[in-house]
Amino acid sequence: MLGIFPGSSASFSRKLALFSGILSIGIFTSEIRPAESLDRIIATVGSQSISDLDFDDAQEKYQKLTKYLKNEDMRKSLRTRIIDFLIDRAVVDSIAEDESIQVNEKRLESEIEKRMEFMGITSRKQFEKAVESSSGMSYDLWYTELPYQIKKTQLMQYKVPNHPPSDKDIRNWYAQNREKVGFEVQYRQIAISPANDSITEESRIHKEANEIKKNVLSDPASFGLIAGSPRNTDANLRARKGLMDWVSSFELYKTNRSVAVALSTVPVGSVSEVFRDERKRYCIVKVEGKRPTPLENVRQGIVNLLSREKEDENFIKWVRESRSTVPIQIFDEAYKKENKIPDQQETLNLD
Repeated sequence: MLGIFPGSSASFSRKLALFSGILSIGIFTSEIRPAESLDRIIATVGSQSISDLDFDDAQEKYQKLTKYLKNEDMRKSLRTRIIDFLIDRAVVDSIAEDESIQVNEKRLESEIEKRMEFMGITSRKQFEKAVESSSGMSYDLWYTELPYQIKKTQLMQYKVPNHPPSDKDIRNWYAQNREKVGFEVQYRQIAISPANDSITEESRIHKEANEIKKNVLSDPASFGLIAGSPRNTDANLRARKGLMDWVSSFELYKTNRSVAVALSTVPVGSVSEVFRDERKRYCIVKVEGKRPTPLENVRQGIVNLLSREKEDENFIKWVRESRSTVPIQIFDEAYKKENKIPDQQETLNLD
């Protein structure tokens, strides 16, 4: 077969080897070029690089978080908004690193333990359910956001300017939300906690709670007796026959939202439907009394609420202003075109 090629067999072997080598290099080169382009650098923020792969990873997360993100300019393209999202996060990471704010796995676990203790929850699974209920997002998504939230909280304590609401803002909010903060309530509560997360136990507790409700509806005076009995699994409530002394509905809403919502529709002397609170307990409440709450009794609470509502707005504003302190380079042509960034200006301050 080799006789059909001119030249000696040795010469042919050398040429064939050379040709095979060139072909291999060509194939290898053609394979590696697309791989290189897959991880093209979109931008650099300080010492961090943002690549196409980072962008791809961020798309799903950004879209899941969109309803929680405030001050998003929806007139901008989705690509620009996602790149801005990545740049802002990188700016926070850069400043946090400069401030020696470290968030590792140990820190995350410590934060979760603190939150569980604050909520009075000992079961991790129960905590995950409570997080999903209160945040409106999946636990996995919440957990991926936790490092950013920890950094945000610490940076806001000593980096972000805090402007308290004016007296006019406080009075306007009180007038518009009088039904939420305009009264104090005295009530009794029965809370029954499932022993575990099994369906059988949930069914048993649900049945018991509804039996108690029937008893107290037929004999309202029995509510205090049952609330002080072992059927009330909350030891603190049981010790005072379920009685919670006068508290503003506003303060109650901040600490026990489900109880506040249940009480809001129950007349004095009446009993609520069975409901589940943030701790996944089956609860029944009876309203013992209601009375008007003066503005001054809830003023600080309103200040805190209005301040929290401004936190995200103030933080995003601070992050955008802080872009001027972190070296940023943009390489994405679509982003540069939409934001009118000249080609020759790669290092810039983004507002």
